[in-house]
Amino acid sequence: MVKYLIITYYIEVKLLDLSIVLMSIGIFLIIVSFFFKNSSKKIEQDVEELSISIFQETNNLKRRLKIVEEELLLEPEFQVKSKSSIPPKGQDSKVHQVMQAVQQAAQGAKVGQTTAQAKPIHQIIISQVLELNKQGLSIADISIRSNLTEEQVRQVIANGGR
Repeated sequence: MVKYLIITYYIEVKLLDLSIVLMSIGIFLIIVSFFFKNSSKKIEQDVEELSISIFQETNNLKRRLKIVEEELLLEPEFQVKSKSSIPPKGQDSKVHQVMQAVQQAAQGAKVGQTTAQAKPIHQIIISQVLELNKQGLSIADISIRSNLTEEQVRQVIANGGR
């Protein structure tokens, strides 16, 4: 019986020592965690900045896509060709009216494009054209990338951006 009490006491003392060691480690880890909070705030800030930049790039791409879609809808070469102004026997007058309306819209788009070409070219586009020219791209490639006509690209390069 005495042996049993001694063994029980020894186990209780060891468990008490173990609990003190575990409590000390826990307190140490809590104190250390206060010092590492700043790094998590920096990571959160970096993620937020990355999220904002992705959002801005997405909006920029959407805007560019909208411009490209508008350009595709207003092709300058688009014309409905009919052999005569009198509708053929197979067509009724409404189809003929629609064809005339489409032709007028295509001519209006040509006029709108010529007025758009008369607008001054923004300085950012000019610097982009000059930089692409320095990189050795052809006038056709520069025209595609800058959304300018080849004639406008030639004028920008000839004027040196002035």
